[in-house]
Amino acid sequence: MIWLTGAALVIGYLVGSLPTAYWAARRAARRVNDIRELGDGNAGAGNVGRLYGRRWGVAVGAVDIAKGAAPVFALNILANLISTDAPDSADALPELSGSGMLAGVSAMAGHIWPVWLRFRGGRGAATALGVTGAVLTGPVLLMALPALVILWTSRSTTITLAFVYVSSIIIAKAIFDISWLPVWYCVGIFVSVGVVHFWTLKYRASPSAESAPAA
Repeated sequence: MIWLTGAALVIGYLVGSLPTAYWAARRAARRVNDIRELGDGNAGAGNVGRLYGRRWGVAVGAVDIAKGAAPVFALNILANLISTDAPDSADALPELSGSGMLAGVSAMAGHIWPVWLRFRGGRGAATALGVTGAVLTGPVLLMALPALVILWTSRSTTITLAFVYVSSIIIAKAIFDISWLPVWYCVGIFVSVGVVHFWTLKYRASPSAESAPAA
């Protein structure tokens, strides 16, 4: 349905484009402050956490993950409600739909190119994790505890997220026997995060090495 495709694009983009890190940095500094000009220049949870403390970083990360998961779940539910093949059990997770997958990609695009920040946002890693969690819910939940241990010991969000992406994709086939479509979709999400990360490092102007002001 054309209207469902349009809803997936619009809802996904608008939710994904909410500039969480930008708002959090301004709140934490209690002044007009652009997170994209501080630290590593990324409008994401890792940069916020390094500049303003773990509490702010965790909050931004949680919201950014939700920005990826919520549109996928919402469009899956909507597509399943209007489908004659919807599962009978009210307790079952909604089946993955084309609209849900499109909403996930759109949410990532919104995070990376938010209209509110003149199309210069973050790298989309946490939002991509939310999308992956909505698609491969069981595998991602299974990897949650090991991921927290890795984050605690390594202090690296990049290593932690890479672990969750790769392990969830492998486990999805090895243990949960999930069909290939959602698995390859998540592989594409993972690869796109890597491409955006490389692009931001190589082509964006070097951010200021300035430290954040005291909150």
